[in-house]
Amino acid sequence: MTKTSQPSNNVKGNQEPLPAELAADQELQQLFQQLRSREPELLRKLLRSCAALVLKDQEAETVYNAEKERFLVKTGRHLTSVHISQVAFFYCENKTVYMKTRDDRNHILKSSIEEIEHTVSPRDFFRISRQIIISRHAIKKIIIWFNGTLRIDLQPGEHANIIISKLRAPQFRQWLGE
Repeated sequence: MTKTSQPSNNVKGNQEPLPAELAADQELQQLFQQLRSREPELLRKLLRSCAALVLKDQEAETVYNAEKERFLVKTGRHLTSVHISQVAFFYCENKTVYMKTRDDRNHILKSSIEEIEHTVSPRDFFRISRQIIISRHAIKKIIIWFNGTLRIDLQPGEHANIIISKLRAPQFRQWLGE
């Protein structure tokens, strides 16, 4: 009777079984064995690098998924917490980022438009241009415009007639559920 030994994940030779993902793939198992027998130090470096990449990806995903629920804004000498559901849109004007609330108030933010884009929910907010990120609830009217562009009227209404480019229009339509 032939006895098959389980490959190990220890470079020095302890017979610990490989993780199920590696054991299931025969080709990967063979490459692992060849590398273990010929280049044990290279294998160690490779495994450390892979582990570091996996951890880095998990950290990046965690940071990306950390959606803000509130913004702390300064109003005179007071700090006010504004819930994300009260935000109509964010916009940049003269290198200053503002948050417009549903009750038609402007608040200055210290964050950049890019930072805000990564901290708000992508299902509720959409960046329509370099200057504006809108809430789904702030859309008053969408008009099909020239050459495949769209014109949007927002409420509160000081930012009416915002044009979405031909390139962003399909993404915007998809975001709205088309």
